[in-house]
Amino acid sequence: MPKNADMRALGEFAASRHGTFNLSQAAANGISAEVVTRMERDGLVVKVRRGVYRFTSTEQSWRTDLYAACLGLRVCASYYSAAALRDVDGYTTPPSMPELLCHHHDPVAVPNALVRRTRWLPKKDTSIVDGIPCTTLERTILDLSALLDHRRRVELVDVAQRRNVTMEELLARAQKLQKRGRSGISEVMEIVRRRMNGYAMPESVFERLLGRCLRSPLLEGIVRQHELRTPSGLFVARFDFAVPWVRLGIEAHSRSFHLGEAAERYDEDRDIRASQQGWEITYLGFGATKAPALVCRDIELIVARRASDLGLTAPTGRLSPAG
Repeated sequence: MPKNADMRALGEFAASRHGTFNLSQAAANGISAEVVTRMERDGLVVKVRRGVYRFTSTEQSWRTDLYAACLGLRVCASYYSAAALRDVDGYTTPPSMPELLCHHHDPVAVPNALVRRTRWLPKKDTSIVDGIPCTTLERTILDLSALLDHRRRVELVDVAQRRNVTMEELLARAQKLQKRGRSGISEVMEIVRRRMNGYAMPESVFERLLGRCLRSPLLEGIVRQHELRTPSGLFVARFDFAVPWVRLGIEAHSRSFHLGEAAERYDEDRDIRASQQGWEITYLGFGATKAPALVCRDIELIVARRASDLGLTAPTGRLSPAG
């Protein structure tokens, strides 16, 4: 068996690499292929694929599988794997198997992984995330656009903007791919061009979905990202949506943004300040987006009740849903 120092060195090396190593890395740490075979026999490591092993003490996850799939090969995480690795809003759930991208001239076969080939994969389109080679956010968005419909393409461009990707850079990368006949790229370019002169973007995919739920002719004057201020101009609160004429704030209460003591305390303080100004706040969870007709009806009824309680008439005089 190898020296304890060599085993410890390999273990420490692999610990920072999802508990995974290949034979060349083992050799660099003083562990031969024959010793690795004995380690596998003794249950210390498990073979992931030819020449790649993972310590059994390491918990297996989609990230360990993705790292192992890329190790020692000229490939990178791509498409849905890259989106999950980069925590792209709406795509944080990893695919059932690692999705990889390799250059057309370097075809590879990885067991239990989906490998796509491309004729254009410059270094500028890749980076390292959690130790795993991965397509950049821009390239990931453009690759995924070939698989998605218009609405989801718009949402991905939203993600790019929220993460400070310039529309000029995204357009430049799209133009490179368009020359290679990639599907979906032309539509993404149209979306990007429309935003290059400024665009008020929803803060999340969740908020965009809620916006669809609230497209009702009875919800007059509904606005997005409404700032409530005192008569003297002091800031009170900002709401995801609001119907100002009935003093109603509507919050997209997504768990990913509203969990935790600090967030809860902020919500309570904001609600109290808004109530002091005569406003009411209602919260809608993510499940609301799955039944837009019911959500619209609920909000319509709340607006009608507020109008009745406050003795107000809709700006255009349209009858309320309760009327």
